Amino acid sequence: MQDHGDHRVGRVASRLIACLAALAAAGCGSVSDPAGFSIATQDRYDFMTCQEIINNRNGMTARMKQLSESIEKAEASPGGFIVGAAAYRSEYVQARALVAAADRAARKNNCDAPKPN
Repeated sequence: MQDHGDHRVGRVASRLIACLAALAAAGCGSVSDPAGFSIATQDRYDFMTCQEIINNRNGMTARMKQLSESIEKAEASPGGFIVGAAAYRSEYVQARALVAAADRAARKNNCDAPKPN
């Protein structure tokens, strides 16, 4: 005859392992890089002139707008979230990181330029 206590301990242990695995996966998913600093080299714009920094920032801002529109368009269709994430999201994060790096360099170099809309 099988001991019911051992069976119960096994179920509790398997549930505990499943919960820990879910928490580990959720933890990995919540780690974010809001400005994408791991993608862009932060000193990329430090040795450019103010005009070059501003032109690069404006170009990346325009690219972010295009990518954002493409992501929204993709997400409107069934299964589009996957397409948007696979096709556009990484480039969007990279563009956002480059804009943040350009903003940092503009502040560092005292570039007085209005931010694009």
